[in-house]
This record gives sequence, structure tokens and C-alpha cells, in this order.
Amino acid sequence: MLIIFLICISVIPTGMAQTTVLGVVKTSNGRCVDFANVIAAPSLSQKTILASAFTDESSRFALTLNSDCDSLILKASSVDIAPTQITVPNRSGTYDITVEEKTVELREVIVKAKKIYSQGDTINYNVGSFLSQTDRSIADVLKKMPGISVSDAGQVSYQGKPIKNLYIEGLDLMKGHYGIATNNIDPNNIATVQVLENHQDIKALKGLRPEEQASINLRLKEGVKGVFNLIATLGGGYGEEGLWNNSAIATYFRRNSQFLATYKGNNTGEDLSQELYSFDNDFSRTSNISTISMPSAPGIDKRFYYFNRSHNATFNNVYRVGKSGEFGINAAYLNDRDTRQSHSATTNYLPDGGMNTVDEMMNGTARMQKAYGDLTYMNNGDESYLKEQLKFDWSTTDADSRIVAGSDNVSQIGKTDTYRFLNKFHMTHRNSSDRGFEISSLVNLEKRPHSLSVSPNLFPDIIPSDMLYQHVDFRNISTENSAGLLSVFKVGNFTVHPSAIVNYHHNSLESRLDATNNDLTLDYLDAGVGAEVMFNTRKIHASLYLPMKYRLFRLNNRLDGDITDKNRFRVEPSFNFTYKFNSSHNLKASAMLNYMTPSIETLYSGHILTSYRQLSAYDVAGLYEGMNQHYSLGYDFKNILSMSFAGAEVSWNRQSPEVLYGSYYDGIVQRTISRRTSENGDMISAKIHASQGFDWRRLKIGASVTYSYYDSPLLVQDEVLRYSGNSIGVNADISLAPFKWLGVSYQGNYSQSATQQKGYDRFPWLRTVTNKASLDFTIPGGVTLTTSLYHYYNNFNDGDKSFLLLNAEAKYTIKRFSFTLSCDNLLNRKSYVYSSLSALTESKAIYNIRPRSVLLKIRFRIF
Repeated sequence: MLIIFLICISVIPTGMAQTTVLGVVKTSNGRCVDFANVIAAPSLSQKTILASAFTDESSRFALTLNSDCDSLILKASSVDIAPTQITVPNRSGTYDITVEEKTVELREVIVKAKKIYSQGDTINYNVGSFLSQTDRSIADVLKKMPGISVSDAGQVSYQGKPIKNLYIEGLDLMKGHYGIATNNIDPNNIATVQVLENHQDIKALKGLRPEEQASINLRLKEGVKGVFNLIATLGGGYGEEGLWNNSAIATYFRRNSQFLATYKGNNTGEDLSQELYSFDNDFSRTSNISTISMPSAPGIDKRFYYFNRSHNATFNNVYRVGKSGEFGINAAYLNDRDTRQSHSATTNYLPDGGMNTVDEMMNGTARMQKAYGDLTYMNNGDESYLKEQLKFDWSTTDADSRIVAGSDNVSQIGKTDTYRFLNKFHMTHRNSSDRGFEISSLVNLEKRPHSLSVSPNLFPDIIPSDMLYQHVDFRNISTENSAGLLSVFKVGNFTVHPSAIVNYHHNSLESRLDATNNDLTLDYLDAGVGAEVMFNTRKIHASLYLPMKYRLFRLNNRLDGDITDKNRFRVEPSFNFTYKFNSSHNLKASAMLNYMTPSIETLYSGHILTSYRQLSAYDVAGLYEGMNQHYSLGYDFKNILSMSFAGAEVSWNRQSPEVLYGSYYDGIVQRTISRRTSENGDMISAKIHASQGFDWRRLKIGASVTYSYYDSPLLVQDEVLRYSGNSIGVNADISLAPFKWLGVSYQGNYSQSATQQKGYDRFPWLRTVTNKASLDFTIPGGVTLTTSLYHYYNNFNDGDKSFLLLNAEAKYTIKRFSFTLSCDNLLNRKSYVYSSLSALTESKAIYNIRPRSVLLKIRFRIF
């Protein structure tokens, strides 16, 4: 330290005296000039500022500087004087500056709201800065906002991760079905989109449990609140048949109540079922075991291949109850008919290097009805939280299809009914010392009877009958319960949260197929205690959850009275770590181990006809488990001022199943087979994403790159083989408004993948490209023209590997009326050819698409 101090002393310039300059700034008539800026600079280098100061109320200033120059320039400036400078010697003294009065005219300034700004953990997007004339819903505007993306179903993601809740003025109107809101709310009614980062929606848990998922709140314009709006659309046209597309949207938003109701109907290829998806992870606990075969969907926009007749209606209402309570009612109904036609060839590669190819021509129609209803009460206070939700789901599907496969002409009829009742209860209480309790409970009652009729019978050697009729009844009764204490033990930044869990599932499966029947039940009990250890600081959050469970499985084959038990003591730890470097940089890591549980769908021993050409039965005796490990590391970055968002994540997943499932192919038919194994499957994936907004011309650029590699076992023809593969995907989206009358958008995707069976050469790379570009421009007279170009490329296709579709639209608005004339598939393409490669299965298909059509829509505001 002494050496460093001596070096510093030695490099200080010598011969440089300190100069103190005093003075007064006044006008020629002696008026004082206060708050004038006075700077001192060397006379030979006037851009170098040595010192600066403002004059006080008496117009005096004082400057202190160190310089070896001979003379100084003193400059004085202010709003009401002309800039003035004098030259003085570089020595201490008093020097007055006489200036002239002058009025400075300011140029006109237009104040614009910031496109994005932050308030704590809330990021605010000014909707007007992203809105264009062609935007029909708030989803169209969200897509243009950097850091935000929207799926076709209306699911919103922030920084690449789905949001948890979507609020409107702080109220949760949609209760998970928020695609109805994003696809129907008029963007002209929204003032601000707020992204609530680290938003803990349960107030009683704030500061105790961080929330990784963001939520979004839509702030309305003041003139919209308390105003009832009813907007209707009538549409008619022609495309080899008469076309219609009608809708009505009613909204009413107040501080204490909100209402949104919709009706839509069309036969123009608009998928109405997407809006009814629930994003709250209330997954079904039953599934179809026997399914009618229908043409698989091609990888193009659904509006081009969806031959439909659809109607849906939704009703959504929420009321504030007291200071912190809400009561919500949500209901929906869908009626849909879907007609499909395709010609496909599916090739399965066999362990000996051979191939099994099935050629199919399909023509099918599916008719579906679906309804749901939710009743929700929630009280979200600072110390107490209570949520009670009742949900009911019902659906019925009738389908029939004809298939020509080889020399067989097969007819199918299928029917599925689903009934489901779900109750969710959640209570949290917290006192002033951060102690309290948390209780959650879920009860699910579900019934799914379904049937499949097939003629002729393709399995006469197993089931001697001319035709096959398969009936399956799948039921589930389950309850999942947990109770825990908040901060029962705290030392420094460490807290411990003990909990107990009791989960019980009862599944039953009955099936009839001629003389081949099944009647079995599977009971699953998971009970135990656990503790979550948390470490929290301003920048670091770490949590380790250690549940210790007693797990019991009981399989009862009621046909032969055989009961099999399996019980285990299991520990399934999970770890999460977050480090916030600052408001811009965030690092995340996680690790998890759990055990895969057997499912009743893979435990039946009597044959079930799962499709017209697939017969399934499982020979593996007894119950089994498997182990799953998952590790991930992620990084997020954002800079609100520069509108920059980016992130990266890498993950590794290892599965260790005790049983493998596969297929045995024999010409057109196949059988499901199973075998015990000690093989492991590994998958490594990585993703980098970025989104950048610009003030210039409303430009937004988003991009992502993904890579995955997998190495897994596969059971084919009673042989266990290994296959590996990797894939690369690149996505890009760009939106730009270079002029007020012109808008451009582009979405693109490039992907390539390949698989390889161990001991054989790698399959050729499958490369696909999807490009969608649209151009919006307004011509004199107020008419907006929109052209959309879709380009698809697949290198596995025979002949022309590229496919083009072109749409055009003209829109004119006058007062409350908007007229839109659109023409889809201008090139009148009749079919789409596409190929795919998954594991060791290659498929090529020709799919009929919608013909050229013309549609006129009139949209008008009734109220």
C-alpha cells in the first residue's frame, strides 16, 4: 500500500495552482440574473469544462479550478439572456459578466406517452403505441409487444413462459378460460397492458412464497367503464357452397362487476373450440382407450383445412363482494361438425432393417357438443385467503368414417360421452408474525363411456366375428389434499414450512369386445409428510422441498378375483434457486426427482380394440413404477428503457421406466406389446429467445432458437432397440409500421430433425419451413387492403416441395359500421402434401383443403 501511495504522489502534476474565480452576472441596466449557468474553460480549448456553477439570488457565482493555462474563458447562459463569454487571466480574482436580455423562443414540443415503462415489478405497455387499424382483438396487439407472445388458442406467454392469470381491472373474470377475452375484447377499449412480474396472487403469501409465473392485467380506458357495448357481425359468401360467419360480443365493465358474453357461428374454417381451452392445469383424469381413426391434421393453419359447421356461446360474470371478495359465474357451449379427407402412407422401420407400410384413404365426419360451467367464490384479504370453486364439464362426440386400406374397405362408428365434476378448495391464514396455515383440497368425479364399431373384422384369428363392437367405460374418483404451516421455524433468512398430504385415486375400467372382456380397478394412495426449507434475501431465493410418502397401489382384476398390491416408501425432492443480479438480470435453476405411477390404461390383460386396425392387451404381470429426473438452468434479461427482452434455458431429463410399450406390425394390423426393461431414456434441450422493440416505426423483432437431443429405448416386433435423434428449430416474428398507412408483419419457422436406429445409418434430415407475411395499407378514401401470403416447404415431399396460399381482404369503416370483403385461397389450391418423421415412423399424406372463397362481413356496434 505504501508503494502505491508513493506512486500516486509521484504522478500528481506540479506547478498547478488552485484558482478561485468570483463574480456577478448582470444586464447592462444593472438587473440581477439569477440561476444563470457559468462555466470556465481554457482559452485554447473551449470545449474542455474546468468548472461550472449557477448564480444565486444576488446573481453571484464562485468557481474553483486547477489548470496551468494562461487565460480562461467564462461563459454565461440562461433562458432570458443572450449567451455571453469573456476572457480573463488564470488567477484568482473577481470578474463580472455583463449580458444582454433576450427572449428565447422554444420550439413546439409534442409529448408522447412512453411505449413501455416500469413501476416496481409491474411493466406497463401503452396499447396506443402498438395499435393499428387492422387489429381486431387485444391478442393482435399483444403479439406486437416485445417480450410477449400469443398462441393461436389465445394463451399469452411472457419471456417464453405462459402467464398464470389474466385480469381485467384487477378482477379475474375468465377463471382460466382467458382465450375468450384475448380473442374478443376490442383493443380500442384497452389503455394499458400491465405485466405483473413476481406476482403472488394470494395476498396472504406475499413475501413468504415467490411466484415464478407472471400475470397480466388489462387497464381499460376511462370512457369504457360503466358503458354497455354490444357489437355484432354478419357475414355471408360462397366457396363451392354457401358460407356464413356471424358473431355477437357484449361487454360491460365496472369497478365492482364485469360481464362478457359471446356468440359465434361459422362454416368458414374458424376454430371456435380453441377459445374454450382452460389454461389453469385442470387436466382430465380419464382418456379414450378406443378411438375412431380420422385423418391427422396437417401442419398448416387450421383455417385452410377445417371443413366445419360450428356454433359457440359463452357467458362470463364476476362481482366484487365486500372489500376483498369476488363471485364469478362462467359457462360455455360448443356445437361443432368437422369433415376430413386424406390419403396417407405410414411406414414403420423394423429392427431388421425392413419396413411395414400402410396405405390409407380416409373420409370421416365428427360431431361434437361440449359445455362447461364454473361457480367461483374468492376472498383475498391481506391476512386470509379463501377460494371455493365448483366446475362441471360435459361433452359428447359422434364420429363415423370410411377407410380404404389395401384391399379392405372399412367402416367405423364411434361415440364418446364425458361427464366431470370438480371441486377445488384453498384456504390460507397468516398472522402478523408471518405464522399461519394453508389448506388445499381437490375432488374429481369423472365418467367416460365410449364405443367403437368396425366392419369388417381385421382380427378373425383372435376374435371370430364378422364385425367388432368395442365398449369401454372408464371412471375416476380422486381427491388430492394438503395442509401446511407457514414459517413455523425461522432463523435469519431461513424458514421451514412443514406439511402433510393425502391423495387417493380410484380408477375403474370395464370393457366388452365379443367374449373378450375387462373388469378391473386400480386404487392409488399417496400419504406422508414433508418440509420445505426456504432461504430468502433481497437477491436470492432458494427452496428445497422434501416430501416423504407412503405409496400404495392395488390392482383388482374382478373377472378372476386376482388382487395385486405394491407399496413403497418414497422421497421425491425438488429444488429451486433464483438469483436476481439486479432488475435486469435473473438466474434460475431447478432439480426434481419423482416416480412415475402405473396407469389403468396399461394394465388390462383382455384385448381392447383401440382403433380399427390395432388390438391391445398387456402381458406384463403385476404393478410397476418408473423414475424420472429433471434438471434445468435458465437466465432472463430485460431492459425496459431499450425495450429488450432475452433469455436462455438448458434442461436434461432422464426417464427410467420399468416397462416399455411398443407395437408389433403385421401388414395393415398391429398389436400393442409390453416388456420389462432396465433401459434409460435421456433428453437434452436448449433454448435461446430474444425480443426487441424499437421506437422507430413501431418495429418489433422476436426470435428463438431451440435444440434437442434424445437417446431412448423402443420396443418394436418384440425387440428392444435404441434410437437417437436431434432437432433444431428457429422461429422469428417481425412487425413494422413504416408509415401511418402501411403495416407489415412476418412470422417464420425453420426446423430440421433426424433419427437413427442404433447399428444403422442415420435417416436423412427432415427440413420444414413455414413463412407467413402480411401487408396492410390504406388507400385514399379510407379503404384498408390486406394481403397475406403463406409458404410451406417440406424436403421429404415428392415433386413440388413448396406450397403457397394467398389471401386478400379489403376493409372500410364508416361511423359505427365496418365492411370487410375477403377472398381466401386466391390460387385455389385443392390439396396439401406433407411429410413427417417421428422416432422410427415416417408418414406422407395428401390432405384436402378449403377451396377459393369470397366472404362479406358487416361489423356494427348496436350499443
